[in-house]
Amino acid sequence: MKNNIVILMVIAALMTACGTAKKATTPNTPQTTEPTTPSTVTTDPYNAIISTLGQWQTMQTGGNIKLNAGSSFSSSVQVRMVRDKAIFISLRPVLGIEVGKLIITADSLYAVDKVHKRYIAEKVSILTSGIPLTVSDVQDIFLGRPFILGKGTINIDSKADMTVNREGNSVILAPNESYKGYSYAFSFNKSNRIASLDIMPAGSTTPAYQVKYSDVRTTSAGNIAHEMNAQATVESKKMSLTLSYKDIDWNGKVTIDSSISGNYSRMSARDLFSMFAN
Repeated sequence: MKNNIVILMVIAALMTACGTAKKATTPNTPQTTEPTTPSTVTTDPYNAIISTLGQWQTMQTGGNIKLNAGSSFSSSVQVRMVRDKAIFISLRPVLGIEVGKLIITADSLYAVDKVHKRYIAEKVSILTSGIPLTVSDVQDIFLGRPFILGKGTINIDSKADMTVNREGNSVILAPNESYKGYSYAFSFNKSNRIASLDIMPAGSTTPAYQVKYSDVRTTSAGNIAHEMNAQATVESKKMSLTLSYKDIDWNGKVTIDSSISGNYSRMSARDLFSMFAN
């Protein structure tokens, strides 16, 4: 994977691969399991999880990314977010020098390959396929925060829209609405720290797509996963993405640089996806 712009678009595709569908009318009905200890009965698990979700407006951090898409790629990265507005990922594989960047906003997607002087500028709908996946939803996927597709991070007012089940020492939160035959659920351990986001075909308990979370830390923005691993299929290819963060700086001044040099050539994202579809 030597082409930086291919790497950036695969990252973008993996970020949104879980939302592949239109809204369906069939409600999600996860199976209920009896609690295993008396302590699980006395605490409302939904409220307990809500209490771990803090507020934030901006974040920025360094970290590392590993991508496996037939061949493997790893790099240092800088990640910046403005809540509900923008996600910025900068690839810096050697000596902190930026070789490429990815910017996702509410309506646009930019991928810039500085080495080959090429870029992609598209409507973000090229990845979301018309589903109500928002920038906020993608941010929650990257940070390990439960959300309702198109409606944002869950809160006390969304309790009626969620199904809560206990499975052993785990708590499963699942939105009541499914999407085009798929349901999705968030799994939390006994310490109310997120473990996974699972996307299941209707009638199945085996995930078709999964995001696993680890290194969950308590921060000023609440419990935040500092490592996530996403697995999905993009253009018939199985791909995985692991992103790990260093200490995150919250609510500081953040610059989202979406500038593109005038001498760069533009590429089509659809043509790009065909390059690794074979």
